[in-house]
Amino acid sequence: MFALCTGIGAMAADDTTKAGEQDPSLREIVVTATRRAENIQDVPLSITAVTADDIAQRNFVSEEDYLRTIPGVNQVDEVGSSAIVIRGVETSPSFQNYASGPTVATYFGETSTTASAGLTGGSNVDIKLVDIDRVEVLRGPQGTTFGSSSLGGAVRIIPAAPKLDDFGGEVAGNYSRTAGDGGDNGMLQGVLNVPIIANQLGIRAAVYEYKDSGFYRNIAGSDPAFQAAAAASGAQGIAINQSRIGDSKFTGGRIAALWQPDSDLKLTVTYLNQRTQVDGAPFATQPGSYDQAVFQVAPQQVVRGQTAGADDSYIDLYNVTLEDNLGWAGLMATVSHIDSGSVNTFPGLFGFNQPVSYQYPSSHSEYSEEVRLTSQLQGPWKYIAGLYAEDLKDNHYETYYWNGSAALNPFPPDALIGNVHDNREEKQSAAYGEVSYVFFDALTLTGGARVYRYRRSDENSLDGTVFGGLTTTYAAGDASGTSYKGNLSYKMNEMALIYADFSQGFRLGKPQAPLPAASCGTGGLITGTDVPISSTGFVKSDSVNDYDIGTKLTLLDRRLIIDADIYQVNWTNVPVTTSAPNPPVGCGLSYVANAAAAASQGIEVEVNYYFTHSLKVDLGASTTNARLTTAAPDLGAANGARLPGSPRGNGNIGMEYDFNVAGHETQVRADSYYVGSFYGDLAQSPDLKSGGYARTDASTRMSFDKLRVELFVHNLANRDSYTWRGNANNLGSDFGYRLRPRTVGVQLNYRF
Repeated sequence: MFALCTGIGAMAADDTTKAGEQDPSLREIVVTATRRAENIQDVPLSITAVTADDIAQRNFVSEEDYLRTIPGVNQVDEVGSSAIVIRGVETSPSFQNYASGPTVATYFGETSTTASAGLTGGSNVDIKLVDIDRVEVLRGPQGTTFGSSSLGGAVRIIPAAPKLDDFGGEVAGNYSRTAGDGGDNGMLQGVLNVPIIANQLGIRAAVYEYKDSGFYRNIAGSDPAFQAAAAASGAQGIAINQSRIGDSKFTGGRIAALWQPDSDLKLTVTYLNQRTQVDGAPFATQPGSYDQAVFQVAPQQVVRGQTAGADDSYIDLYNVTLEDNLGWAGLMATVSHIDSGSVNTFPGLFGFNQPVSYQYPSSHSEYSEEVRLTSQLQGPWKYIAGLYAEDLKDNHYETYYWNGSAALNPFPPDALIGNVHDNREEKQSAAYGEVSYVFFDALTLTGGARVYRYRRSDENSLDGTVFGGLTTTYAAGDASGTSYKGNLSYKMNEMALIYADFSQGFRLGKPQAPLPAASCGTGGLITGTDVPISSTGFVKSDSVNDYDIGTKLTLLDRRLIIDADIYQVNWTNVPVTTSAPNPPVGCGLSYVANAAAAASQGIEVEVNYYFTHSLKVDLGASTTNARLTTAAPDLGAANGARLPGSPRGNGNIGMEYDFNVAGHETQVRADSYYVGSFYGDLAQSPDLKSGGYARTDASTRMSFDKLRVELFVHNLANRDSYTWRGNANNLGSDFGYRLRPRTVGVQLNYRF
């Protein structure tokens, strides 16, 4: 689908259609979401493409910039964690990797980045949109072609490829200022494309640095109530005022080499590096403001000199991809390696008025390989067949420190009151394929399947007085499964497509320490139930069945595009925390079980329309009704409870006007998007409600030959709302993450 409103996925005018010319039309966008290159309007799936033009026009950099503007999609961000939610398929957006895992698969090119942020670093490392050809957002499960974690859908970032016949590049910089307690922001980036051997060998490189000011303020040193709490724990020295909490710096680069000795063979080698540094813990704890009152972290946990905490991540990605045209099929073979992770330090383990801080670095190492054949037959038959394998290792450490008076330490005798080490490994192999047959040159029937097998292990140790001493557990297990899809599409004519789609998605299960048989079991069952106690040692894969009916229409000489679909998602084997019966019947211990089910229904609509040769309007809207269909009593969730992170509705509208000023191409654009309200947990706790806000952006740009000058404003109305309020755990009823205040800036781009 074409995205709407904010320009995301909205098609730009053809190169031959400049401001002032007649008969404008929306440009064709080619995507590879189905593993073959196709016009997006011919793809019988619910899909949005964010083009390079969209990224440039809207200053998109991070996931939150564009994902929140797409119908049926939400993105939530917090210290040490982030999550993408599509069609409401989510039960615990906070720390997905550590819990059951993400529900949306992410890719950079041909490389999966789904678990790249480590066990406690969010669903994936947020790779910045620098020199990107497009982003493809697929709504609905993609279990056949994209494998595990694609329960809700998939997000693919496609980088710009080296050009073999064109030397050139671009440099860009901007300056902006954020209102309120924010400050100065800046960006520098450069792109260079160099043909080494004409039409055979080329290199493309990109480097970038973004610095954004924090806009939260710590008032711990002047807040009377907090000072009283500090005195009660002997921690007055670490209850101080600070400004610009959340200052951030993103630095990165990418280099790709493309060798194409002939028209059939291509070899691409890519390396990407990115480092993210966030100073302090950027959230609010005070009512109706960007203020927080929190302690500094323990001296042993200071990172980069940041006594207020830190939220850092890194990724090194290596990829080699070989493509060969065999005539009857296209061959693709790719090998990837990722070293990545995060280091997070957070104040306030037992509430912000307790001087306990914790640090949780995570490291992730991943090797993956894939071989795929895509048919190029001339007849009615088409097919895709592939093999996939991956080997993942995750290490996670936690340390908990008391940072107040030693005499008042509730967990004596040491300042180090607890630590955790978690070591997880996974090996997975899969084979997948799809076969299509075209009837009457218009009706296409597609069937597909993915067969997978995996083994996972988890070694976990807890130590320290806060955990009651040393406890070590080890669990391992393997399982297999199959995911299916079916699709029927009818091309009524070149401008109209209707489709019906059935697709499945899955998320790999995992081993866990089983309930102790001696205290919780009777006759091989959990005492007081008919549940085998052996089953508590493994959480099975959960899965979704998705049913879609949609249409894609291109009308009025390609000036109007309408994409719409309705869907029903049924989610089974949902992993949730549950407990054995309480004493005196049973032991009362908790474990994770496939004990819940959920469903989601909705409508998604996107419209792009050229009113005139100069004026284009983009619209989008969606409704999402995602809820439990069984109760989860241990989580305080009744049957019918809304799934967290899922607004009932969102929408967007954008207008773009192109004209000439003294012979210079000029553009004015305004966009607004709305995110409905949603909860941060299944219990629908009032203190964890967020969303319900609209953000408006505007920009104007003018081109002077190779130079482009742009003025922009983000959050024009200076709207202040919660964007996410996850599981706060004694952190207060005002805890949460808020919209960035109004930011006004100027940007220069120079192409050569």
